[in-house]
Amino acid sequence: MAKLEKQYMVKEVTDTFKKSSGVIVTNFEKLSVVEIDDLRRKLEKRSSQLVVTKNTLVKLALTESKYAEAAQFIQGTTGVAVYDDDPVAVAKTLFDFSKTHETFKVRGGIVDGALVSEEGTKKLSELPSKDVLRAMVLMRMKSPISGLVNVLNGTVRGLLIALNEIGKRKNG
Repeated sequence: MAKLEKQYMVKEVTDTFKKSSGVIVTNFEKLSVVEIDDLRRKLEKRSSQLVVTKNTLVKLALTESKYAEAAQFIQGTTGVAVYDDDPVAVAKTLFDFSKTHETFKVRGGIVDGALVSEEGTKKLSELPSKDVLRAMVLMRMKSPISGLVNVLNGTVRGLLIALNEIGKRKNG
């Protein structure tokens, strides 16, 4: 590969890294092209992509971007999952893929500006998704209001029952 081509590839990968919110480094040893394409399609559904190129070029791109610390995970057959929005969804996708492909491993990465190991990435994948977290927050916000409504309804209901009993006694 000519020097000019390498510079262009490093620039392209660096630009991809700079536009992203985080990166997760993976090892996809002994996977076929079909399996890697399957992973790419799954990641694209999560607004992310898998960058695969020579390790020296990826290390250069990482050091030229804000993810220089992630270069320590680059060894062997490496792919870098780059995401824009939801690190939990990307981590879940990667770990779900690793369950069916035992040679595929997640090494670590940079999530929200912090260096995360394989274990940290695994814990991240076990968190609920953004949509589930939003629903949980909304339920928590709704809960006190629902409780207040139930208390007020109970008071009114109790008053109506008492008035009904008084009416029955006077009429009966």
